[in-house]
Amino acid sequence: MRLRNILIVIFIVSVLGLLYVQYQYLRVGLNLAAVQFDEKMAEVVIDTEEGLHHENKLSFLLGKAITRDDSYFSLSLDSVQDASSHFLDDYLKEVMVRHGVNSAYGYVLRNSDTTTYLRPPGYSGGYEKGLSYPVRLQGYLPELTGENLILELQFENLNAYFISQLRGLILPGILFLLVIVGVTVWVMRGFLKQRSLLSVTNEFINNLTHELKTPVFSIGLATRLLTEKKDVDKQEVAEIIKVQLEKLKGHIERVLELASLEEKGEVLGKSVFDLGELIMEVAGEFEGVASLEGLAFTVHNEALGVEVNGMRGHLKNAVDTLLDNARKYSKDPRKVTLGCTVKGGKAFISVADNGVGIAEEEQKKIFNKYYRVSSGDLHNVKGFGLGLHYVKHIAGLHRGRVSLHSAPGKGSEFTLQIPVR
Repeated sequence: MRLRNILIVIFIVSVLGLLYVQYQYLRVGLNLAAVQFDEKMAEVVIDTEEGLHHENKLSFLLGKAITRDDSYFSLSLDSVQDASSHFLDDYLKEVMVRHGVNSAYGYVLRNSDTTTYLRPPGYSGGYEKGLSYPVRLQGYLPELTGENLILELQFENLNAYFISQLRGLILPGILFLLVIVGVTVWVMRGFLKQRSLLSVTNEFINNLTHELKTPVFSIGLATRLLTEKKDVDKQEVAEIIKVQLEKLKGHIERVLELASLEEKGEVLGKSVFDLGELIMEVAGEFEGVASLEGLAFTVHNEALGVEVNGMRGHLKNAVDTLLDNARKYSKDPRKVTLGCTVKGGKAFISVADNGVGIAEEEQKKIFNKYYRVSSGDLHNVKGFGLGLHYVKHIAGLHRGRVSLHSAPGKGSEFTLQIPVR
């Protein structure tokens, strides 16, 4: 957990560092863009001043609009001023495009006393508080009007314009940053998952080794009894060997079947079978083990004649698993109860014991793969945490679920709920 927290902190600091670097690059880029814009506008100012220095069609028209002289045209004075603002606007656009400036702009033609003569066509304001570049007109127009004339080119806040000019750098930068973050998160998740899996796998191997050693040792002991002692009860020894072989077989098949279930969804095809008969079959097999161990076992079966469409073998294994857990975790005087009731189109298969019970905080994790309760008296019973995960998986394949009711010191009751026909 400590390593995980350290990696997360390093990752967050790295991402914030990348964002800070991107921000600094953006500031530098905006400053450079502003400098380049100023250089371009300096050229625009020079060209505009030169274009209006001498008398030509545009300067002549502007002169008539400024002096409000309509004697030369058959148009009204308002029309002359409107035409002048359009021609001046077209001229300024042409000059700006020539020098690589395509930002929205406005202009005002005024004298040094701030008397305004012309505005752009359709002017609606919004440029006065922005950036401005004054063009002090020389030559024909000042001489004609006898005033100092200024053509002021106005721009709104240019940050949006500069950012649009840097879009070719900003968008790839953001994209690459997102890719880096995504790949880093993916790698970290994989690393932490592999690290957790390695720890769980080691624990799984240790527990599985113990589970396999127990039946092998018991079988070996029974074999020695048969070969070394002639007066031994062979039937009793054979029963011990049979029970331990079934345990060994169950451990192996549970691992193999669970892997196949997760890969393919199901191993056996579904068929219709009598649930009550399956319960009696499971109970009959468990009774022999219970009698050898001095365990009180009772059965309540209300499912005879009730049909289920499912995987009979796997459902039987699931109930066997619950019974085996109840046998292992029960305490003196040992009692296990198997019950099956049918209600509302569902069968409820319950297995109860008088064991040590399971704490509430552990109940949320008990069905996780490889998870085992490691506190209290449960520590003394070895296992590898596949049984209840297997039961949950089988319940899901039958469109059902498994639930647990337990309390420390009061035993546990697992209920397998599946639909019936």
